[in-house]
Amino acid sequence: MTKVRRVDWAAVRAARANLRRLAREHPELTTKPSEANRRGWEHDLETMMADETNDKQMVLRLPSALLDRLDAYAERLRHEMPGPSWKRSDVVRMLLARALDETEPKKGKR
Repeated sequence: MTKVRRVDWAAVRAARANLRRLAREHPELTTKPSEANRRGWEHDLETMMADETNDKQMVLRLPSALLDRLDAYAERLRHEMPGPSWKRSDVVRMLLARALDETEPKKGKR
């Protein structure tokens, strides 16, 4: 016999309220999807999910305040986009890739 799971309606209401808040704070998320947006997400996911056999290890020291900010951002991603585990290393890779994309010269522009 299968066990019946009860719906946690309080959690459903909280999740819906969170989605409404996100839509108010980020109206760009409620617009029609664009090709550039999709490509950006694909790039970020590919960067995060890169084949680990090709990854090189790097060790660095960070101030506690910066680590706290990094962990807070990872926690926010876990709540806003459940699914990926959003480990600290994943978040560092994603943020580093975004920062480099923004600072590198655009291809085709001279």
